[in-house]
Amino acid sequence: MSIQALRKLAITGLVLSYPLLAHWALLLRPDLPHAALLFLPTLLNLWLAWLFGSTLRKGRMPLISVFAQIERQQFLKINEPDLPTPIADYTRKLTIIWTTLFIAMAAVATLLALSGKTAWWAIFTSLISYVLVSILFIGEYFFRLQRFPDQPHANPLNLAWLLIKSGPFWMRRQR
Repeated sequence: MSIQALRKLAITGLVLSYPLLAHWALLLRPDLPHAALLFLPTLLNLWLAWLFGSTLRKGRMPLISVFAQIERQQFLKINEPDLPTPIADYTRKLTIIWTTLFIAMAAVATLLALSGKTAWWAIFTSLISYVLVSILFIGEYFFRLQRFPDQPHANPLNLAWLLIKSGPFWMRRQR
């Protein structure tokens, strides 16, 4: 089965699983008519985990490695075909960390949704999860400055803007 076929199958599975999750949630929590909506953050985090994690397969470039290549080529104007080995190893591990974060956030959002504590769910999905992502994104930048002091680095805002602008490129590159 090709990578494109697997990707379509995974996306189809996520889309089709939402009504089942919503039905299950309503059966478990009939007192919460909006229970189906509580699983949207779970599905988003699972999709992000899949997006990052699927690039960890053998023969694929990890997504953070793709981001590093874009940073080096488009922002820093370093035109090397491959990342240096220490950076490639680091970006692979960082892709694993991002994948793990998204899986953990999906699990917490699911547990809070099923617990019926919608206030806690709302705080987690609308505040804490964004804080966690920001801490990892910015904290990784400062760690990278220490880990690779001899390498140039785009600051987090410039890097985020570059990735937004080049989104169609890196999304196409993962196919």
